[in-house]
Amino acid sequence: MKKQNQKLIKKQDRKAELDRITGVFDKSMSTDSVGIEEILSLVNKEKLTEQETKRLNQLSQEVTEIHGLKNGLWAGAATYKKYRNFIYTTRASLVKEFNCKTSLELMLVDRIVANYWRAMRIETLLCPYIEWNDDYPFSQLRVNIIKELSKSLESASRQLTTSILLLKEMKQPGLNVKISAGNAFVAQNQQFNLNKNENIENNEPK
Repeated sequence: MKKQNQKLIKKQDRKAELDRITGVFDKSMSTDSVGIEEILSLVNKEKLTEQETKRLNQLSQEVTEIHGLKNGLWAGAATYKKYRNFIYTTRASLVKEFNCKTSLELMLVDRIVANYWRAMRIETLLCPYIEWNDDYPFSQLRVNIIKELSKSLESASRQLTTSILLLKEMKQPGLNVKISAGNAFVAQNQQFNLNKNENIENNEPK
């Protein structure tokens, strides 16, 4: 009996420990304050050791990545560092223009900016192959490059258009319809009113 009780206690301890560890991971995945408290404690110190400075830099990077959807980090990663200021300013303009608040809205803005930039970069690469004025005929290699770049451009443009339409649709105000009628049948873009006093002809064959 004593051994059985010990086993039960161990199982309970194990479950409690699993719950505790799971809670830590759940918290780290959901809270907005992950790493912030530790960063503040390090920043408020008068002097940091080499290890603490390294830890502060690591935490700053982790927090930036955690909030990458809000701050535009992942959209900026779609291009080289020297072009990222364009990505950030364009993204900020779209977020302001469409008053984006939700995660889904921010995701769509990221896709819009990324696909726009992708399309323009491909266009830049494609133009010289098409407009290059030289005395040599088009080689098969040149033709193949034009084909592949054209496909990529079409794909980026299609994804750009789709994301723009989705964002616009999400930001459209809901349609409120108020109907005052005896009998009313409302379709998506149509309204049919039937007056009880009207005579409805029977269209069945006589």
